[in-house]
Amino acid sequence: MAVRAVDAVRAGRRRALRRTRTGIATVVLDVGGVVIPTLFESAAVPGLPPGPTGPDPEYRAVEQGAAQERDYWARLSHRRPELDIGALWRDCSYVRNEVLGLLGRLAGRARLVAFTNDMAHWFGPDWPRRFPAIAQFDAVLEAGKLGVLKPDPAAFRAAATALGEDPARCLFVDDLAANLEGARAVGMATELFDVTDPGGSVARVLEAVGLPADEPSRRRVWAPRAESPDPPERKGMLR
Repeated sequence: MAVRAVDAVRAGRRRALRRTRTGIATVVLDVGGVVIPTLFESAAVPGLPPGPTGPDPEYRAVEQGAAQERDYWARLSHRRPELDIGALWRDCSYVRNEVLGLLGRLAGRARLVAFTNDMAHWFGPDWPRRFPAIAQFDAVLEAGKLGVLKPDPAAFRAAATALGEDPARCLFVDDLAANLEGARAVGMATELFDVTDPGGSVARVLEAVGLPADEPSRRRVWAPRAESPDPPERKGMLR
C-alpha cells in the first residue's frame, strides 16, 4: 500500500475516532502470539514442544512471567541444535486473519496499536515491512526501544506515555498471563488471547470495547496475497 494511502486510512480513523461506550479508546495487541501466530501453531516440526497447547512446564514459566520467551527458545535451540528457530519464525509467520478482521471492526471506533518486546530480534529492525498489514495499525511500539520489556509495569506505563493515552482507556491483549498482570498494574483493562481459539479471543476483544462480534466491518481491510484469509500451511525448517 502506498504511503499516502496508509496516511489517509490513519487520518480517516483519527477524524472518526470516538470513545467507545465501555470507555476503551485504544486497543493494544501483543505481536508474537496475538497479531502473529505462535510457532506452536504455524510450524510443523517433529518433536516441537506443545507450548500453550499441552503439558510444557518450561512454557508455563514463560506464561507466568518466571522466564522470558526468548530464553525459552534459546534453551530449545541448545537441546535441538538442528532447529533454526529464527528461520522458522521468518518462514512461517503471517498476520492472523482474525486480526485483519479486527482492523476493520475497530476502524473509527478505537485506535489499534501493536506492542512487541523483540520482533526485531527474530526479523531485524525493519520487521514491520515483512507484514504489510502492520501499516494499517495506528501505532507500533517496541518495548526494547522504550527501555524496559514486558511484563514490567514500567513498559506499559511507557507505552501509554508514548501514545499520549490514559492507561485506563487502554485494553491490552496478550497470550501470556504475566504480561496482562503488568498491564493491569498501571490501570489498563486486559484480555487473555487464547491461541487455541483466536476467533473466540477476537470476539471477546470486541465485546470489551462494546461491539457485537457479528457486526459487519466498517471498511474493507486491505490484505496482500501473502496475508490472505487462508493462512499458509504449517511448515518445518531444519538448519
